[in-house]
Amino acid sequence: MKICPGCGAKIADGNLFCHVCGMQLDNEAGQAEALKVRPEWDHTDEFDPRDVHDNKVIAMIMYLSGLYGTLVCFAILWFVGKSKSNYLAFHVRENLKITLVNILLLLLGLVFVWTIIAPIAALVCAFIILILRFICFVQVAKNQSKEVAIIRNLGFLK
Repeated sequence: MKICPGCGAKIADGNLFCHVCGMQLDNEAGQAEALKVRPEWDHTDEFDPRDVHDNKVIAMIMYLSGLYGTLVCFAILWFVGKSKSNYLAFHVRENLKITLVNILLLLLGLVFVWTIIAPIAALVCAFIILILRFICFVQVAKNQSKEVAIIRNLGFLK
C-alpha cells in the first residue's frame, strides 16, 4: 500500500497516479517524506523521550482523575520543580481544556434545566467528554501527544 506524498491518501501498490489528487507516484523519496508528515495537532515528536518516560504515569492519572488530577499536576509543575517538563505541561493544558468544556456544559445544563432537552444534551456531551478522557489516557499510554479530538476544533480554546 502506497501513500500519496501530495494528499496522504492510501493507494494500491500497482497505481502510478493518486486517485484523489492525481499526483504521479513513481518517486520513492516522496513516499518516505509522506510518511513523516504529521497533522498540526499531533505533538508526539516535540517532546524528549526521557521527559515522556518520566512523566507518563502522571499524565495518565491526570486524565483519569479530571479536575483534581489537573490541579495536582499543576502543583507538581509549579512547586516540586518539574516545571521544565514540556510534556506534562502539554497534557495539563489539554486536560484543562477538557475540564473547561465540561464545566461549561454543566452550567448550560443548569441554566436551561427547565427546557428538559438541554440537560439531556449536556448529559450526552458529558458522556462524550468522559470517552475523550479515556481516549487521551490510551494515547498517553501509547506515547502519543495529540490535542483532544473534538475540543481542538473549538476556536476559543486555542
